[in-house]
Amino acid sequence: MMAVMAVLLIVGAAAIPTFSSLKGNSDQKAAADMVRGRIADARGLAMESGQAYRLAISADGTRIRLAPDTPDFASVPASSEATGAATCIETRLDKATAGLIADQDDAGPSGDGEWVTVGTFLPDGTCREVGAVIAVNEGNFPPIRIQLRGVSGSSRVLPNEAKYGGGG
Repeated sequence: MMAVMAVLLIVGAAAIPTFSSLKGNSDQKAAADMVRGRIADARGLAMESGQAYRLAISADGTRIRLAPDTPDFASVPASSEATGAATCIETRLDKATAGLIADQDDAGPSGDGEWVTVGTFLPDGTCREVGAVIAVNEGNFPPIRIQLRGVSGSSRVLPNEAKYGGGG
C-alpha cells in the first residue's frame, strides 16, 4: 500500500507542471479581450447616447471603468455587467493587470489620481486620444499591448516585441 502511494505521489508531482503549462496565459488573454470589449462598449454608448464616454484604468491596474465623461466620473454608481440599462460599467481584473503605456513624446497619462484615462469616446464614433497603448500583464508572460485608434475609436492588438524583434 505504501509503495502504491509513493508511486502515485511521484506521478502526481511530475504531472502538475504539465497541467499548469497547459493553462498558459489564458487569464491574460481573457483580460485583453475584456479591455477590447470595453473599448467597443465605450464607442457604442457614446454614439447611442450622444454624449462623450470615458474609459479609464484604476491607478493600481486592477479595475476598468466606463462612464459618461462628466466631472462626477469616479462617483457614478456602476454595474459590473454591460447591460442595456447600464450607463456606467466597472470591471475587476482578477488575475491580470492593465496599464497605459506613456508615449516617449507625451507628458504621461492623464487622470485624477484614482483613474487613468485610456480614451474619451465622442458621439461621432471617434476617440480624443490617438494611439494610446494599453499593456495587459500577467506573471512572467510578455505584456499584451492594445493600441487605441483615435479616428475609428477601435483597437488592435500589437505584435509581441520580443517575438518580432522590437518593431511594433
